[in-house]
Amino acid sequence: MPLLGVALALGMAWWPATGAAEAPASDLAALQARAAERDLAASPQWRALGHYEKNWLGAGVHSTVASEHFFLAAEGRRDPAAELDATLAALVENRRIEGRNKPAACVFVARRKFLERRLGLAPQTLGGADCDEYRQWRAALSPKRISLIFPTAFPNSPSSMFGHTLLRIDSSRAARRTELLAYAVNFAAAAGDDAQGLGFAWNGLTGGYPGVFGLFPYYEKVKQYAWIEHRDVWSYPLQLDDDERDRLVDHLWEMDGVRFDYYFLTKNCSYQLLSLLEVARPSLDLTEDFDWYAIPADTIRALADVPGLMAAPGYRPSLETTIRWEAGQLDPADRELALDVAAARVPLEGEALSELAPDVRAGVLEVAHDYLYYRLQSDAEAVEADSDHADAILLARSQIRQPSPFTPVPAPRTPPDRGHESLRMAAAAVYEGDDLSFGLRIRPAYHDLLDDPGGYTAGAEINFLDLGLRVDPADGELRIDDLQILNIISLSPRDELFKPVSFQIDTGLRRRPSSVVFDDVPNNLGYYLQGGPGLAWGGDDLMGYVFGLASVDANSALSPGYALGAGGSAGVLARQAPGYQLKLEAGALEYVAGDDGHYRWARGIQQMPLFGDLALRAELGWEGTAVDAGLRGVLGLQAYF
Repeated sequence: MPLLGVALALGMAWWPATGAAEAPASDLAALQARAAERDLAASPQWRALGHYEKNWLGAGVHSTVASEHFFLAAEGRRDPAAELDATLAALVENRRIEGRNKPAACVFVARRKFLERRLGLAPQTLGGADCDEYRQWRAALSPKRISLIFPTAFPNSPSSMFGHTLLRIDSSRAARRTELLAYAVNFAAAAGDDAQGLGFAWNGLTGGYPGVFGLFPYYEKVKQYAWIEHRDVWSYPLQLDDDERDRLVDHLWEMDGVRFDYYFLTKNCSYQLLSLLEVARPSLDLTEDFDWYAIPADTIRALADVPGLMAAPGYRPSLETTIRWEAGQLDPADRELALDVAAARVPLEGEALSELAPDVRAGVLEVAHDYLYYRLQSDAEAVEADSDHADAILLARSQIRQPSPFTPVPAPRTPPDRGHESLRMAAAAVYEGDDLSFGLRIRPAYHDLLDDPGGYTAGAEINFLDLGLRVDPADGELRIDDLQILNIISLSPRDELFKPVSFQIDTGLRRRPSSVVFDDVPNNLGYYLQGGPGLAWGGDDLMGYVFGLASVDANSALSPGYALGAGGSAGVLARQAPGYQLKLEAGALEYVAGDDGHYRWARGIQQMPLFGDLALRAELGWEGTAVDAGLRGVLGLQAYF
């Protein structure tokens, strides 16, 4: 929804501004001279209002805003001083802004207030007295508090696999615990409803979509994230004073219809929300640390490092998390009864329910209703019962005058701002083929199943551009061992209520196995793509899984240069104690086209915390092909930055 749409949603009338009080034109040169003398164009707040950042190459700056109408000077996108002079001219001359049908004073409210304050002018000296539409919009929001919202990672969606961040604006008119009635400030790619698949991923990575700010009722975003996408949501209250909060809200008004170039890894939701917070408090200077990539969890940790900026977080479990927690408090027979009630296989007035104690009956009905509602939200066509039956279950529950028998879902022990940093570097001794060598790894992002899971989505692994290097002490030669361009594993455990399908996908460059590959030729580096669906069972502390796998290898060491494989793997992931993870896995791929042969493996990997941001990782495994087999051992130090 466009930023101005909130006014329309509330049914507000629209009054065109009639024009602000015009300052004498002869004052313009004096005002511009005073601004130059005070070097206002170089001030952090003016740079933040224009979304200017330093050029990568050479001196100077540029704005990340892509909309030309946002700039009042022809060269304003790269010249903050020219833009400041043009803004003063538009304000003094009471110029109307094309496309907004309002004078500059009523469009660039945050700019106007900044200039009035820094030039020592009384409020509304540069206009703004007749900005009725802005005042109605501002009154509708009635902002009192602003919180940073973090829906956790959702590996099943490429655009959300690292999580997401947005802001929530709480109204001064709202009662306590009514945050669902607040408004959400969201930055996202304007990709269209039909954007999906590889085309969506490519355009998101390469700037093929514009990015826009939108203002939505907060309950819509909670419904999307917590009830439909089944993502837990964290909220971090921001300790902004009144002036900081007002600057941020005024700048949101300026952002209506303004577009940015959207890049999934860099100029994304988290980066642009940091730029909004720099408008509120220019001294933060947050975006400068995220030139190469901006991962939501990293930006939250950057904010947490600012003393006094963020208060303790709140936690809202997803509907799936809530149902799993509540169903776990029922006996197995009662869980089965809840499923039968949800599917209308058991009558609500029948003996199966009436014979239960009131508190147990209340719990069965609550789980049945929430589960049916979950199914209706996820895939209504696949559900036997309908929304009328859900209402009937809710009515039956209301007739039991008992409080909910369930304890609240506990918040995870580690919030996202306390999880490990996503940049990881490792150094290790590697034994294979009777040789000992030295290995180095660097991974910009993000998390694997052996990293400490605290603060991350349980059972989710996402490695991006994970580069492995090897130094052979015999000749000192440095080589690329492998490069995981993207590796995703999503382990979603199954139980009586939920039957999700897990999956994995892994692509990049590799040498396999570690010595001779298929033929007696050098161990060449080649492209691979591997993955498939799977099933998982268990919980956060112990999980078992199986995967069906298909693979493609393209390598000059193969004859005729490629191999297509099919097979599977099985494993166990155990969390023995906080920070201690163990993974045992075995698998096999049989090559069915291209080069003949197979690849089989069995390995165990253990990670143990040391101190600070350091951990020890040990691996022992066996791998083999039709022509070679052997042991591989790795012992190394992991450091997170």
